[in-house]
Amino acid sequence: MEMKNFVCLNDGSGTKVDVRTGAESAIDLTLVSDSLAGICSWQVVKETTIGSDHYPIMTMIEFSIEKRDVRGVKQWCFRDADWDTFRLVSDQEMQKIDMNVGVDELNYFICKAVLEVASRVMKRKDGRGEKKIVPWWTQECDKVIKYRNRAFKTLKNNHSFQNFIEYKRLQAKVKRTIKSAKRDFWRGFCNSVGRETRIQNIWSMIRRMNGMKRECDYPILRDGDIIAVTDEEKANVLAKTFVKVLNCGSGNVSEEGRRGKDMTIAENRGLLDLVGDTDNSLNILFTKTELHRVLQKSKLSAPGKDQVCYTMLNQLSESAKDLLLGLYNRVWEGGKLPQSWKEAVVVPIRKPGKDVTNPGNFRPIALTSHVCKVMERMITERLTYYLETRGFISKYQSGFRRGRNTMDPVLCLEHEVTKAQTNSESVVAVFFDIEKAYDMMWRDGLLIKLCKLGIRGRMYGWIMDFLKGQHIQVRIGKVFSERFLVENGTPQGSIVSPLLFSLMIDDVFNDIEAGVGCSLFADDGAIWKRGKNIEYIVKKLQGTIRRVEEWSYKWGFKFSVDKTKVMFFTRKRVGKDVKLKLYDQELERVSKFKFLGLWFDERLTWAAHIQKVVDKCKKVLNIMRCLVGSDWGADRKSLRVIHWVGQITVGLWVCNI
Repeated sequence: MEMKNFVCLNDGSGTKVDVRTGAESAIDLTLVSDSLAGICSWQVVKETTIGSDHYPIMTMIEFSIEKRDVRGVKQWCFRDADWDTFRLVSDQEMQKIDMNVGVDELNYFICKAVLEVASRVMKRKDGRGEKKIVPWWTQECDKVIKYRNRAFKTLKNNHSFQNFIEYKRLQAKVKRTIKSAKRDFWRGFCNSVGRETRIQNIWSMIRRMNGMKRECDYPILRDGDIIAVTDEEKANVLAKTFVKVLNCGSGNVSEEGRRGKDMTIAENRGLLDLVGDTDNSLNILFTKTELHRVLQKSKLSAPGKDQVCYTMLNQLSESAKDLLLGLYNRVWEGGKLPQSWKEAVVVPIRKPGKDVTNPGNFRPIALTSHVCKVMERMITERLTYYLETRGFISKYQSGFRRGRNTMDPVLCLEHEVTKAQTNSESVVAVFFDIEKAYDMMWRDGLLIKLCKLGIRGRMYGWIMDFLKGQHIQVRIGKVFSERFLVENGTPQGSIVSPLLFSLMIDDVFNDIEAGVGCSLFADDGAIWKRGKNIEYIVKKLQGTIRRVEEWSYKWGFKFSVDKTKVMFFTRKRVGKDVKLKLYDQELERVSKFKFLGLWFDERLTWAAHIQKVVDKCKKVLNIMRCLVGSDWGADRKSLRVIHWVGQITVGLWVCNI
């Protein structure tokens, strides 16, 4: 305890009781760090044992923490909305808007009119209400537990055989009541399962039955010497952490990276001045057809700070949509976006398996204006068509492309390894990982690449203004952090961000040597080479890695040495001295690796992946066992749907390998 700086808070009071004799013993210890020991108080609650033979122990830390509202932001109830009234009234309100004002004022008036009408025709509910810890809990459970606790107090005051028997009888009744409540509730739920029931809902109910719930609250955060306790402090600490990564001036870029960026700017200095129109199909005004197509594709998602949702925009009358289209074309012609479109509300999401007290272990998800996202989608469709029809996207890039998916890179690598095994050859593969890919994207570098692709005029001006002047605010519950300017990266959650990122990383493998295979799916890249001489393969791959390093310096990216892995697909013995390096650091060699959802092993037996699939299917089978009984449970059709979704589809996907 002295080595770990722990302090025991026990004062000698008994923590366990023998209900037969009334004797107490102190066998439960409470240990805290020495920094907390001085402000902690310790007490044994002997009024009840909560059904156990151990007393509850209450440890209090004397922090002055304000009580906060745990409910989230209110959500719109679209299910009960009167859309006919919404279209009629919104049309009347939108006709009052003056189109001759600036784009900021015009966007404000449109959003204000939509929200005012929406508040009349639909209600809003709290994002998180008060819920029972377990769904099966009933008033009968409260009643029998109350009687058991009363019997325990009687036993403590008068330790007689009769009181002991009464306490044990009520304790057994509590167990029977809880077991019966669980069984009745679960049978009722199983009887309600139908073909429309999603498997996610079944898994959620299983977790809730066991008292497991999704942890939505944020723990106390520690950033160096700063300890964030209140929601406001947590929001500001997380916001500053995200901004450190996003902004260039925080020391994220190495000296080689700075020199590479400066060289790139010097080589393309005159290119950025040529911003005239080059392709009319990219820069023409948006049409009503484009707007309708985008609104029909929109799905229900969390809105930005203005609280305007896709559903509201989709339900507008035709004349109101004409006004909305007028706003988009005003922005398109002027090349200046409303400032509210550049305000992102960031919701921190925990990274699984990481220390939740470290603010660096949260992923920023940006919630931006849906009014802006509609325009982003129209621009994305135009830009994608332009790039695809002219062949500007590399053939080895499979991410965010129509008709391409994760199986394309997987099959390319699998084909190469299979061919090597047939010819008694070996394949060495390197799987790359980019550090904070979206957050570290160099904006000026992206603009240079857009110019090289001939993207000028209104399209170039819109993207340039979209990337500059972005601000973020972190939201914890209903509390917002301060506003921070973002100098780098592209918002995660934005519609156009994946396409812009794909353009930025598209040429990462353009300069590799002939004979070296490669694949790219968004930021998941891999290179490999096949041959009989492993030493020669490693030498060639090391040269390719150096070219990838030079590309990363030039365009402001950094590959993660810890997450980049090497795998040898061979039946030969490879010595431990055969290694590859990235940034002069040795890369870890692994015997299996999960590449785009599939587990590869050194001999391509798929044993690891098949075992993962078998484990997944067993979970689905366990669900089906829980859902069926001799005289209760889900019907036959529902079980067949669950079996198909959970097991057959997984098996068919594996068969595609």
